[in-house]
Amino acid sequence: MRPFALVLLLCSASSLSAQAPSSTPPPKLQLQLQQHPELPKANPADVDTIEDIVHAFFSAISAPAGGRLNRERLDSLFVPDARIAIGLPRSPDRAADVTFLTVGQYADRSDAATATEGFFDRNIANHIQRFGVMAQVYSTYESRSHVNDPKPTARGIKSFELLNSADRWYIVQVYWDRERPDNIVPKRYLQNDSGHADEQR
Repeated sequence: MRPFALVLLLCSASSLSAQAPSSTPPPKLQLQLQQHPELPKANPADVDTIEDIVHAFFSAISAPAGGRLNRERLDSLFVPDARIAIGLPRSPDRAADVTFLTVGQYADRSDAATATEGFFDRNIANHIQRFGVMAQVYSTYESRSHVNDPKPTARGIKSFELLNSADRWYIVQVYWDRERPDNIVPKRYLQNDSGHADEQR
């Protein structure tokens, strides 16, 4: 067989092999809630409504100086393998970026901070979008070192991705950005959305 014909034959065989369907089935999807029956059971009052779980999250991450988070309560709000995303704003030497933490990693960082200084997050307003079993919440918040401080130390918006399953809500992911001189919270997010979208209503 001529060399050119042999190369053509090999190329054709390779092409046919690449187009042939794989005999290996795709990996079976892992259903997170079914795979983790040992999850901490949530207080029904924490997860009954969208507003309930958002307020429960803010309460669970707040602690006085020398205090620690209630990790069991915090864990009970999330699906397994959920993520808490910390946004890193743009700086002169870096583009905006993000880092992901597990709920446990977030609690470790929080406990290290509250060892010397209190932290209290308060929910100001919620803007909710819902479709089927999922919901998206833009929740405006204020942070204080002491629960009764007249002025907050920070303000921003937390974005919650939620799942409704078995008559309760779960947090799938939380992500937020803080207010800065070049990133002011719009006035519309300082009050509740009176007519949030919900295909169930």
